[in-house]
Amino acid sequence: MTVGALSEICGAAISPMVWLRPGHVGYIGPELGVDLHAASVAVLSVGLHGPFVLETAAHGEIRTGSSFAPARAVHRVIAPERWILLLFVDPAGAPATGIAEEMTATAGPYGLGHRREEELVELCGAADVDPERIFARAIAGRAPVADPRIEWVAAAIRRNPNHTFRADAIAANLGLSTTHFLRVFAQRSGTTFRGYQRWARVIHALRDAAVGRDLTRCATDAGFATPSHFSETFHHMFGLSASTLLRSGIRFDLGT
Repeated sequence: MTVGALSEICGAAISPMVWLRPGHVGYIGPELGVDLHAASVAVLSVGLHGPFVLETAAHGEIRTGSSFAPARAVHRVIAPERWILLLFVDPAGAPATGIAEEMTATAGPYGLGHRREEELVELCGAADVDPERIFARAIAGRAPVADPRIEWVAAAIRRNPNHTFRADAIAANLGLSTTHFLRVFAQRSGTTFRGYQRWARVIHALRDAAVGRDLTRCATDAGFATPSHFSETFHHMFGLSASTLLRSGIRFDLGT
């Protein structure tokens, strides 16, 4: 389906876009034919032209209008020539459970059928797409229950993505055992401590590349040992290469 077709449905002329915010990363555009992948954070997928196929590693193909995949859950959305919304939930925003609880059915760890699916489709077709409003409606406008310890750790990781943080050192700083810290981090953020570090590095590199910087340099500055390590990590998280995404003509909204 073309951009013009989506415009006819939603009453607005829009173009494919990616936005990056401290609490969420989103994509609105055509389904890009990705491979099976597992992001380090949870993701909500919504079909903007009707149902799509959710393919999972354990449950096969499921037809649905929207789906929720928790962090590290292997899956992909199949919607050839159709537009989709992908909303990745960063632990800095709200717990992934805020979206998971809005799904009306489940298949194993995956949620199906978001209660506000139609409203999200309308918001994605607006003339002036508002990422914050889309995110707020996805979590039903709930105020996140924040853990200041985890917020502090997540913020430190985002500020210094090229630094390798050690769980034992941070746990000691917080007065916790390493095991307890790792458990609390996973419970509060919806992902693992190492997984969040990988996520922060990928997003940092993507943000720099979006403004025209050399992708290899972006990967190095973000803390990846080699360009191939970055490429493998990006593909594992999103099911396609960073260069493919950057060459697709997508508009990037980096916020303020």
